[in-house]
Amino acid sequence: MKLNIKHQEKGVALITVMLILALATILAVSMSSRQQLDIHRSANVFNFEQAYQYELGAESWAKQILIRDQKDNEIDSFEDDWATVLPLLPIEGGQMSGQIEDLQSRFNINNLVQDGKPQKLYIDRFKRLLRNLDLNEDMSAVIVDWIDSNEQIGFSGAEDSEYLNLSPAYRAANQAMSDVSELLLIKDVDFESYEKLRPFVCVLKSNTAINVNTASAEVLSSIVKDITLEDAQSLVEDRNKEIYKKLENFLQHPLLKQKKVNNEGLSVSSNYFKLNSTVQIERISVEYTTVLNRESSGSVRVLKRSRGIL
Repeated sequence: MKLNIKHQEKGVALITVMLILALATILAVSMSSRQQLDIHRSANVFNFEQAYQYELGAESWAKQILIRDQKDNEIDSFEDDWATVLPLLPIEGGQMSGQIEDLQSRFNINNLVQDGKPQKLYIDRFKRLLRNLDLNEDMSAVIVDWIDSNEQIGFSGAEDSEYLNLSPAYRAANQAMSDVSELLLIKDVDFESYEKLRPFVCVLKSNTAINVNTASAEVLSSIVKDITLEDAQSLVEDRNKEIYKKLENFLQHPLLKQKKVNNEGLSVSSNYFKLNSTVQIERISVEYTTVLNRESSGSVRVLKRSRGIL
């Protein structure tokens, strides 16, 4: 009987030792996994910081290109150095690329309202742009109501009364837009419409002119009432052969000469640009967007910087 008790005690002791070993193994594996996770997290933080520093380097490159371009000529077109796509450049642990885009090739949504008042010329142009993109032109009235300073609802527009009934509720901005993504807050602007419109519009605080040397056919055809998208494409093709050195050269084009084009808000040069840069280091790939303002003094100022697409 005593022998059986001793065997039972030895069995219990062995099981206890095995349980302790199992628990120790589990703890060791858990600590190792947590340590590996901490290492990966630290590496990612370090790589993101590296990517950001490289992006600042890309900004310095863009500034120098734009400053030099302003000294060389008073015209901005796709023939300029700033329009050259920066090829993939090898960097420590990865690669990066960059491209400067003329924001004045786009329609500035904030032009729709100036000093709190809707601007018919720009509203008409924006409506034509919407039609060119197969979007509802009533979107212009809703955007005007979003930007203007009053609470009066325009025809087909929307003010606080519309937005306060939503869940969650919010109010109309009643001020100039700060970002293109703000369009997604506006009544009847769904994501599909936003994605279709986004490549052709920008949001800049200052009133800006459209650069006819860089604008797309869709934007060019919005400038004039009686010009088709096909005619605008012809303007682009002719521009590719010879840029418009003066605004008069554009206005005297055979397709426009008899149209009596209002030259307000048109230009052959630009002051606002966007730098799109991508940095890939180890396992991470980061896109950065920087809005740059080239001032008449010859300096270039960063207006906005974000991670991702504007």
